[in-house]
Amino acid sequence: MIRFEKKVVLITGAVGGLGSAQAQVFAAQGASVAINYVNIGDLAEDAKALSKELSDRYDGQHNTYNADITKENEVIAMVNQIIADYGQIDVLVNNAGISINSTTWKYSADAWAKVLDVNLTGAFYCTKAVLPYMIERKYGRIISISSVVGITGAIGTVAYGSTKAGLIGMTKTIAREVAKKGITVNCVAPGYIDTGIMRDVPEDFKNSNVMPIIPMGHLGEAIDIANAIAFLGSDEAKYITGEVLRVDGGFAM
Repeated sequence: MIRFEKKVVLITGAVGGLGSAQAQVFAAQGASVAINYVNIGDLAEDAKALSKELSDRYDGQHNTYNADITKENEVIAMVNQIIADYGQIDVLVNNAGISINSTTWKYSADAWAKVLDVNLTGAFYCTKAVLPYMIERKYGRIISISSVVGITGAIGTVAYGSTKAGLIGMTKTIAREVAKKGITVNCVAPGYIDTGIMRDVPEDFKNSNVMPIIPMGHLGEAIDIANAIAFLGSDEAKYITGEVLRVDGGFAM
């Protein structure tokens, strides 16, 4: 299915379980993928490896862009460079996110600020930076990765849950602002997905404490989230905006 031929997709935090799955799905469906990463640890090499893999397997032009999304000047420079390289940004996926867990009365101000900076402020900076280009072209798709935790809450996730709920509010506000400008703005809210931090959870704990609260009885996969994002990023979803699409096996229904 070539949904995204001649389309350019920017994915923030594209290196990792969820992000790389999204990059694969978009590239497989014809997109050129702009791979955002922050230059910490091995992420630069991982981003280059992902770019090479996409280029080897699919058509399109797949480039990497180093930017700390918590710094507006770096976001603006990244978006300007993508426009210089491609001439357009058709889809933005606000995928980058972190979680630092603790009960509220033990939560540090530094941890609170860090999680809000990445999960919410970073998504705001990226959205703000791409919107003028999308408005000029009268076309755009913006998808932010929220979480069922932003809908239901979860013990020990005061900052993470606040940011994921905040993304829903931001999405609905911006969706109203640009609804007549050819731009849709939506959220995907993953449930328990078999990637990232869930890979570190002991099997006995997952089986006794996690699986019983998921009506479908099993974890989701990164591809489930990627497919939902691709749908909202496609023209098949052109009449959907301000929506929160849960992909959670029924957890939050």
